[in-house]
This record gives sequence, C-alpha cells and structure tokens, in this order.
Amino acid sequence: MRHTESNLRTLLDTYAHDATGREPVAHLDVILRRGRRMRRTRRSLNLGAALAVAATAVTAAVVLTGPDRTDQAAAAQPPNSARIETPPELPEKFLVVRGAERFTLPLIHSQRFGTTGVRQTVTFTPTSVSTGYKVVCADPRAWVVVWISLKGGESGGTSGRCGAGVGGHQDRLSAPAKWLKGRQTIQVWVFPSDAPVVKVAEELGRCRAFTKTTDTCDEQAARVSLPRPDVLERLSAEVGEQPGGWSVGVYDRPAADPTATSDPTAVERGRHTS
Repeated sequence: MRHTESNLRTLLDTYAHDATGREPVAHLDVILRRGRRMRRTRRSLNLGAALAVAATAVTAAVVLTGPDRTDQAAAAQPPNSARIETPPELPEKFLVVRGAERFTLPLIHSQRFGTTGVRQTVTFTPTSVSTGYKVVCADPRAWVVVWISLKGGESGGTSGRCGAGVGGHQDRLSAPAKWLKGRQTIQVWVFPSDAPVVKVAEELGRCRAFTKTTDTCDEQAARVSLPRPDVLERLSAEVGEQPGGWSVGVYDRPAADPTATSDPTAVERGRHTS
C-alpha cells in the first residue's frame, strides 16, 4: 500500500503523541533529514570507491605500458645509412662570377660514386677556359679535396667540409695553355666526416706551417694542409675505402663532343666511367 507524504506525516504525528508512555517516535522531518544524509553518505562512498578503482586502473596502465617502445626503438636506431650511401643530385647550372661579370654554365659531364676514402679521377672535354666543377655529398660533413691542372703545370684546387658543395672554375689566368686541346682531368678525394684529418696532419707536422697563434693543430689548420700529397696518402691509408655517396659535375658551354657528357644516374663503386 502506498502512502503520500501527508498521510505518513499524520500517522507519525499520531504515534509521536501516543499516551502509552513509550518514547515518542521520530518526527517526519527528522526522518527525512536522516534519509537525505544516508543517501549523501552512500553517494560519497560510491564515488570514492569509483575514484579508487580508476586510480588503480591508471597506475596499472602506466606500469604495464611504460614509455612508448616504438619511440625508444626509433631513437636507438643509427642514422639512415642508405641516405649517406646514395649519391646526391647535382645542380643543372653553375654560376661564374668574375668581378662585374656574371653568367651560368650548364652541366656537361657528371659522375656519381658510392664509396669514399680513395682518389677518383674524372675525365672530360672542356669547351672554354671558364670550365667549372662542383662536388656534392650525401653527408655535408664529409671532407673533400679537388685537384685541377693550372697554367704553370702544377695542380691546385680546394679542400674543406662538403657542406652545400665544394667547387671552383678556371679562367684565362689559371687555365693551362693546352686546356682546350684535348681531354682534361680532375682528381677528387672524399673522406668520411670522422676521418682523422687533424691527427694525420699533426703527425706529419703539416699544421705548424699554418698555425700562427697556437701550437695546437686545429681543424682549420688541418684543412689547409689536407691537399698535400703526403697528408692525402696517409689519410687514405688510415681510412680505407668506405661506403659514402657523392657526385661530381663539370660545367661548361654546351659541348659539341658527345663524349663530354655521361649518364648522371650511373653510380660508381670505387671507380669511374666516362
């Protein structure tokens, strides 16, 4: 049987004023307040239990999963060796600047190599006395040395970290008298970035001639001494042939001789082809 709050209030008031002498029962308002407190207490207990369960679940998840294993594995992997071994592409144009004169030369000959640590000889047919050359490396920290014939019959060139590319060009003052009389060569050495350039230069005593302010053989002093034949020979012997991609390009006016060009996609492994 269902009772309204009004009926319950009447019944309880009646029992509360019973003349039998027994302890009066609680007033309805008191009962209702007690009911509300009990409901609030139960809700609080239920909420606390739920939070405790959730906290346990989160803790368990942290303990079980820990840091992302995929990220850890990726961080532990060595640098992508395929990228270092793949010879990079050469620019199609070479900018020549001689005072106020500026012009570009197209790529007429190119070769790609897949190893470092040994000398490579590039043969081509120049079409002007402004012939340019450029070496680009898969590893911009690689060491590069370039030798090219000069007017007096000696060889000269440049050396340093590869960076965005190492290059130069001839002109009327530097090109040999027979520069346009036949095929010419450029000799290139590329060494890995961790090659002991400073150690070799210091052991051979080649740093002292270029270090004026300190007795320490630093990288700058070693770079200047790097083109010396004895430094190159010793460094090649210590490093040996190693994987490493690089490309060399020759730039000049368009060649009439078809043998002055080559397939720029051919990858060389320790030797060159023309």
